[in-house]
Order: sequence, then structure tokens, then C-alpha cells
Amino acid sequence: MNKEHYLFLVLSLFVFASPNLLAQRLAVPEYVTCDRNQLTSWQGEITKLVRVKDGVKLWVATDHGTNEFLNLTMANWKEVLGQFRIHGCSFHSSDWEKLIDTKGKLKVGIKAIVWLCNTEGVSPVINWQPPSG
Repeated sequence: MNKEHYLFLVLSLFVFASPNLLAQRLAVPEYVTCDRNQLTSWQGEITKLVRVKDGVKLWVATDHGTNEFLNLTMANWKEVLGQFRIHGCSFHSSDWEKLIDTKGKLKVGIKAIVWLCNTEGVSPVINWQPPSG
């Protein structure tokens, strides 16, 4: 085996052994109104969620190994709920029970996709993805 073949083989093994390198780009859902060139997303497990007066603070351990923080505040709670989805569908106040236990703590295994727009005046959208059942 020559040097070029060996290098190709080693690099191929590295790529196939690294699932994050092969991660596909998420399709942008229709409810995200940001220009695609100004858009990014975080996908991962929510490690902490704090509900504040007219907003939420959340911490995300992303699927790509980073830790991110979002402080989403709006003029009122109804506007905050308007920035939420649950499995891509409209979010309702009653959906909190899918995220929060009876003691007000975040349930284990709650994931989300946070869509962030780099355009002023366009608020983030959180698509909650609690486990089924």
C-alpha cells in the first residue's frame, strides 16, 4: 500500500468514526421566518430551564458538544408561548406538563431545537421535543 492509499484509509476511518462530522443539516420548518442566510440552530438536551416573569432562560447541551444559553424575554407570556413549538406543532399552556414535573423541575431527557436569527427584531423559536409517553 502506498503512502497516499494509507492516508486515505486513515482519514476515511476518522470520518466514519466521527458521527458529528456526518451530521446532516436540519431542514428549516415553515414556522421559522428568518432569512436562511441569517439562521442558525442548536439541537440537544435542555440541561436547565428557568421560567421568569415574561420569558425563559434555558441551557442546552448540544448534540455537537457545546453548551449554549438562551434568555428569551418578550413583552408578555402569550408572546413567549408564541415562540414555542412542541414536536413542530403549536405550543399550548397545557404542554408545560410535558416539560416540567409536579415539583416545577425540568423532566429528564427533554430535548429541543432552538432556531436563532441574526436579524434584529426576529425572536428565537424553541421547538421542544420531550420523549414520547
